[in-house]
Amino acid sequence: MGDARSNRLDYINAVRGIAILMVIMLHVSSAVKGLPEVFSYMCGKGAFGVQLFFVASAFTLFLSYTNRIKKEGNLTNRNFFIRRFARISPMYYLAAIVYSVICYYIPAYNDGKPLVLWKVLANIFYLNGFVPGAVNYLPPGGWSVGVEMVFYCCVPFLFTRIKNIKNAVWWFAGFAAGGVILKLLIRYLLIRLNIDYQRPESWFLYFWFPNQAPVFLLGIVLFFAIQKYKVKNRQQAYAGLAISTLLLLIFTYFRRDIDPNNVIPEHTIVPVFFAVNIYLLSQFPARIFDNAVTRFFGEISFSMYLVHFIVVYILAYYFPLPVNPFAQYLVLLGLTLLISGAISKLTYHMVELKGIAFGDRYIKHRALKPELDPGI
Repeated sequence: MGDARSNRLDYINAVRGIAILMVIMLHVSSAVKGLPEVFSYMCGKGAFGVQLFFVASAFTLFLSYTNRIKKEGNLTNRNFFIRRFARISPMYYLAAIVYSVICYYIPAYNDGKPLVLWKVLANIFYLNGFVPGAVNYLPPGGWSVGVEMVFYCCVPFLFTRIKNIKNAVWWFAGFAAGGVILKLLIRYLLIRLNIDYQRPESWFLYFWFPNQAPVFLLGIVLFFAIQKYKVKNRQQAYAGLAISTLLLLIFTYFRRDIDPNNVIPEHTIVPVFFAVNIYLLSQFPARIFDNAVTRFFGEISFSMYLVHFIVVYILAYYFPLPVNPFAQYLVLLGLTLLISGAISKLTYHMVELKGIAFGDRYIKHRALKPELDPGI
């Protein structure tokens, strides 16, 4: 890689920080009325912050799995799932409880609808990605966590099948094509059954794993690209970042004109630019993307992802904000980052890190003696 800093993966934390900032910008803009259409449209592209999370996640998981299998042998899979569950579940379950209580006592938060326990349970057991009515229920944003969990289950299999960047590219192309074909087949079936495909497509066919799988494969492509290729100098890396970012902005702005029918899913194309930019950041850090602020938000990004929904809601509906839409947006964005950041810093240390430590202790407790472990 370009320098010693990159080996510590600081840039991945920065990428996660950018991802959560994108998501928050989207949700803040949705809470503000009267913003210009173009501004709201570009803020809406913050939804792809989730796909940025997916690319970074797949890359780090393949990197971690590669390192772990050398040390843990036949215990790698067991320990992998223990670590993943311990990393995600404590904060996720806490959020599910808190948001369920909120919806029970403040029905307005759930559009006045009563709390549906089975939908919460589907999310808690990470089955929401297979249940249309529960795919994105409580906690808010739970669809992405459910998709992540499905990908975790695929990692050991994919690791045994994908051995180089050529394989990874073919798998990405296959998943991308398969996702489009599957979506079109389901859409055709719904039409034949006189069912409006727009509703299930927006609330389920977009969110479920088969539609998001190609994005994770891009993270695996990125893993092999970083291992194999190097950028010669900082100037080339910065030039590549500038060009890739400019092309990404042009594509997202003119997307409706380029492909009005969304034949080629935008959520699959945009992460290609993300993967290119992460690769370039891995070679040489660019302060505009990789800095103390983005790394800070990246460290607490999971907590912040779960926390910011209620913060935006409370501020937008109960806090006096400026009348001017732009001023309202800036104040709401600033307060959301400040409050969500403070809460998430606490939950990161008090919940997430403790969950990780518990997983590590459990693995050590369950570890076999060296002479009995065939993987050592």
